[in-house]
Amino acid sequence: TGEAKFAGNYAASLLAQDTAAREHGCDQVVWLDAVERRWIEEMGGMNMFFVFGSGPGARLVTPPLTGTLLPGVTRASLLELAGELGYEAVEERLTVDDWEQGCASGEISEVFACGTAAVITPVGTVKSSTGGWTVGGNEPGPVAMQLREHLLGIMHGTHADTHGWMHTLVPAAANA
Repeated sequence: TGEAKFAGNYAASLLAQDTAAREHGCDQVVWLDAVERRWIEEMGGMNMFFVFGSGPGARLVTPPLTGTLLPGVTRASLLELAGELGYEAVEERLTVDDWEQGCASGEISEVFACGTAAVITPVGTVKSSTGGWTVGGNEPGPVAMQLREHLLGIMHGTHADTHGWMHTLVPAAANA
């Protein structure tokens, strides 16, 4: 039921998020699959992206839609924009170990969450029960910032909307 956006799906996350903030100094919680508890699904109420490599050859990976995470509009938009900007974007399963090892080796250069309100939120530091690690240089990465700038540009009308996402609303006639 995680694919449905309703209060019951978010209420349970609030306790975990509050605990993470109070006890560990974290802003968000990463949710794993409920069956094996090893596959990364989402962060709080946001979808996640992992950037492998850098520059024009960077590859974006986001967890696949399995029916347990929200098929976010921002996620779908970023998958489209990534291809338009020349990045390969795929849906693949990743474990926390994949994430930690990828950051340690430099293979994963950026991680970010995305959603309607946040647009794109970079992840700089990760804490787990076994320790923690830094993503990239603990700064927003260039791929995330390019995607953010492009998406916000479409929203604000400074970039062309070649996707038909924006619609002009006109007020109804007063006496219609």
